[in-house]
Amino acid sequence: MNLRESFLTFNGLLIFNHLIKGLLNGTPWIGLLIWSLPLLIFEYKAYSNPTAKVYQVYGFIILIYFMSSCLVVFGLPNPSFLSWLELMLIVVSFFAAVYAAREQLNVK
Repeated sequence: MNLRESFLTFNGLLIFNHLIKGLLNGTPWIGLLIWSLPLLIFEYKAYSNPTAKVYQVYGFIILIYFMSSCLVVFGLPNPSFLSWLELMLIVVSFFAAVYAAREQLNVK
């Protein structure tokens, strides 16, 4: 599995995990859409036209999600397993994006 496929897989799992967590918590659909829309856009861009810039911008955007997830995991008294899984998927997808950007730059 190359880095592009890894990125697509982990980003897709991140979106799926957050949707499941949101549905279990009773998050309104507009909240789920607002949270998921940027990730869906990057998923589409990385699938249709992967460039180093797509992965680099994703790396910066995912840091906002990382901050939010850290507040939940380390700020709440009893975070759920899905919250921990979300944090791990964010970290893994960040590294996949960073190395996929590096791979794109080395190819050209």
